Amino acid sequence: MGFKARPLGVTVSSKLIVAGVLALDDLKTPKRSEKGIVGGAGVYSSISSSFFIDTALIAAIGNDFPEDITKKLKNKMIDLDCVKELDYPTFHWSGEYVGDMSQAITHNTDFQINDHYDWEISENYDNVVFALLCNNDPSIQNKVLNQLDSKVVALDTMNLWIDIKKEELNHAVSKVNLLFLNDAEAQMYSQENDLDKAAQILLNKGPEYVIIKRGEKGANLYGKNTKKEIPCYEISDFVDPTGAGDTFAGASMGYLAKVGNYDYDTLVRAMYYGSAAASITVEGFGTESIMDATSEDVEKRFRKLIGGPGRI
Repeated sequence: MGFKARPLGVTVSSKLIVAGVLALDDLKTPKRSEKGIVGGAGVYSSISSSFFIDTALIAAIGNDFPEDITKKLKNKMIDLDCVKELDYPTFHWSGEYVGDMSQAITHNTDFQINDHYDWEISENYDNVVFALLCNNDPSIQNKVLNQLDSKVVALDTMNLWIDIKKEELNHAVSKVNLLFLNDAEAQMYSQENDLDKAAQILLNKGPEYVIIKRGEKGANLYGKNTKKEIPCYEISDFVDPTGAGDTFAGASMGYLAKVGNYDYDTLVRAMYYGSAAASITVEGFGTESIMDATSEDVEKRFRKLIGGPGRI
């Protein structure tokens, strides 16, 4: 499928919509522990997409969300016009990683703010061509989808929604172009352990492409008759995996929106950028590294991944 340009005369403020949670996390890893740090898929994804393209973030924050973080997001030219501040606590997640940090252990979540947020998109953004629906309740993803007129829509999910809201998830997945999920989620969603077979089952649910994130093993891109393995950028100091998958998805979609094209070759290149950006995230605790990174930092790692000077 190729990207079709919109008619002349249509103007929008941003070229990528990211709909995703902003959170305050209590996080513990084998190397560090801290409470109330900024996280959430919407944060990681919008930061990484902003390296490439003007991004509009759709989310809610509570009365406890740090003002300095809001300023940092604005300084990255992330459009916060559709971010609503509500008089409730920001979404809160408490969890930890142990051992090889391959899977997060959730201790507690507080999502009461979602009971008071309508996820309404301003009409100024409903015709943005590219959109990323970050991991979220599928009923919310469907609500956002119903408001969009985007031509290229990607969706991310997780094991919780596969387990408790599979029917609603199926409905959302049937309407998107691109599905992101990790290897364990792909196996769970498809009920198939072999990833190649799992991907074909997921493609039959509606998306044109499925991207299976595999942590330190990289990521696989699947189409109906295609498969491409994207390597992981090798790092020496692995600090925290939180947000790596969201960074990967955000950077990938940001590059697609920048180029304004959606085809197999462009998507492969976008995934290399996603891998480069994700490697920056895991070198810091929470959003520390990715928040301070630049597009030049991502470009250098991308060049190494594709075989340029200094290839690892």
